[in-house]
Amino acid sequence: MAIIEAHRRRARSGKFAGSILAALGCVFAIGLGATPAPPQTAPGNTKGRLLVEIFDHTTGQAVKARCYLTDAANKFWAPAGAPQYHKPPEEHFIAAGKFEISLPPGQYKLQVERGPEYRAVTRELEIAPGATRREKIELVRWIDMNARGWYSGDLHNHRPWREMPALLLAEDLNLAPTLTQWVWENDLNAVAPPASDAGSAVHVVDATHAFSVYDTEIERLKDGPGAVDLVGLRTPLEFHGYLVSPPNTLFAQEARRQGGYVDAEKITWRDVAALVALGEVDFGGLVYNHFNRHGVETETATWGMIPKEDPEYDTPAGMALWAMSVYYRFLNCGFRLAASAGSASGVKASPLGFERVYVHLPGAFSYAEWFRALKQGRSFATNGPMLFLTVNGREPGDTIWLRGPVASNPSNIRKPRIHVEASSAASLDRLEVVWKGRVVKSVSPGNDPTRAVADCELDAKETGWVAARTFEKPAAAIRFAHTSPVYVRVGEGRGIVPEDAKFFINWIDREMKLYQGYPGFRSEQNRQAMLEMYRKARAVYVQLTKP
Repeated sequence: MAIIEAHRRRARSGKFAGSILAALGCVFAIGLGATPAPPQTAPGNTKGRLLVEIFDHTTGQAVKARCYLTDAANKFWAPAGAPQYHKPPEEHFIAAGKFEISLPPGQYKLQVERGPEYRAVTRELEIAPGATRREKIELVRWIDMNARGWYSGDLHNHRPWREMPALLLAEDLNLAPTLTQWVWENDLNAVAPPASDAGSAVHVVDATHAFSVYDTEIERLKDGPGAVDLVGLRTPLEFHGYLVSPPNTLFAQEARRQGGYVDAEKITWRDVAALVALGEVDFGGLVYNHFNRHGVETETATWGMIPKEDPEYDTPAGMALWAMSVYYRFLNCGFRLAASAGSASGVKASPLGFERVYVHLPGAFSYAEWFRALKQGRSFATNGPMLFLTVNGREPGDTIWLRGPVASNPSNIRKPRIHVEASSAASLDRLEVVWKGRVVKSVSPGNDPTRAVADCELDAKETGWVAARTFEKPAAAIRFAHTSPVYVRVGEGRGIVPEDAKFFINWIDREMKLYQGYPGFRSEQNRQAMLEMYRKARAVYVQLTKP
């Protein structure tokens, strides 16, 4: 705790190093901001006023929402006292059911959003000199996921923990661990609040909203192992180490001792192949912070991610397929890995919950039950569409076991029936069924461009898995969704794909070669600890290549 306390003293003194964030251009934890200074107006050019009320169309109740207000020059405006977020091009404020603001006369655009289950509202406004413009915004919920037993979460969240109650409600987001403790490369970049300030680890906002405050991200990029998010923690984890030491297995094990979970925030980080093989990962990030409302960040090599083996993966649309291809290889090696999502709001140009994972609960919502169900794989990850998969009526996370020889099984059991539905507030491009990494069914929307349905039978001759994915029409922002698998067991077969195990052996060999010659270890013992993690993981994959 001495290290953490030293960083707290440095943070309070204002001397805590912010050079890394400055280098990244990150704006972190905005909090309550002042309204930007308005431009000078000519004499007699009296300001006008804008009064906005925001309601849920169905309930008629005032609701919190995320708002974008810009003038003709695309300058951002916000009412004084409203929680604001500035990470250009993402600039918004949170309105608690209504807001009021003085504005110079002119043309403005107001956009109001409340997560993916509501249709966004856009208004073009003219503010006249000395006049008051009143607007009533009715947000229409096009789908109610909670009513269906599905609850949303964002696993990669750097927003200020004190703002979380308002943010969860404004984003219609049920749950979010808050990564108040953040290790960046060699040092603590942010320190968790003391228990005397933050109180209990889990804060319950209401019956369907909760967040936690002591979660930790270990982020050591470039030549480092990558990033893991340790969520569901009861107390902050201490960090003793530097860029390449110790291995992330140490922190994963410490998180589990607390009853927490490990999210491979991006499934393509340098050490993920080893962590998965050693059983140190609970969830795999498929919909992650390189996707935002404004576009897609395709650069990955400079951050320390694995090479892209297909040129298509360097395109905005291909970025989604890249993570999926790695995910499929893990599943083909027999690892049960739930699909997850996280926005990195607070650091990236995304609102909280832009990337989110929906989890299906059999009963009432709670923080603990949500994570237990996610660990079981009862999830789909998305940044837009909603996606529902069943195989013989079973949902993601379930296992269908087809026992005995083919002749003893009815055809409708030997050929599991797959049903998938996708829907979105925007037009869909396609809906696909995936069996062991291969697309076996692809459909386009029918008369309704926002909905697609796929039905098919699977000729399951071997053990494997079924998942579904869907994509909206391509635009600057790439929006898609992917389910966790339904697992299919055929007899006692393992269903391992040896070529995919060899892919991970090559991956590990590449990392071991890097670290064998890496000059940045502070001791040979540190180097050997990293190499030993990879050796153990390599042995797992070698075993998987055997019949």
